[in-house]
Amino acid sequence: MTRTATFETPADAHGCGCLPAPAEPDPATTADIMQARAIAAGLAEFGIGPDRWSAAYDHEAAAVVLRVDTSRGLYALVIPAPGQAFPVLHRAERIGALDCRRIYGTADSYTAALFAAFLRDRAALEIPGRDVCPIAQNMV
Repeated sequence: MTRTATFETPADAHGCGCLPAPAEPDPATTADIMQARAIAAGLAEFGIGPDRWSAAYDHEAAAVVLRVDTSRGLYALVIPAPGQAFPVLHRAERIGALDCRRIYGTADSYTAALFAAFLRDRAALEIPGRDVCPIAQNMV
């Protein structure tokens, strides 16, 4: 004897019917994540590869953040509203801001360079090939 059962799916469910589909992301949030990824791509020049960073929306900061894993822990670059400076967080506390604002003329590569310099100044990042000090035997 076989039974045939009908499965009811909620009106808001998609796919298999077991979970509701996630809401579409806000277009502004999507643009912020794209900018965070572009800044992270600029960090590759300073030895920070994709295995050391992540970009996502942070509910505590109420903004998209670019997190970078360093020898001194996680640092986060907050993607601010247009016209504002880029805050930097460490252990969920604001420790400073970059010397640039989020405006049309600020290149993502410039923001990445400032963020790398910020991390280097706090001894959280060693830039390969650039943090080498000359020693006496190498001088003419």
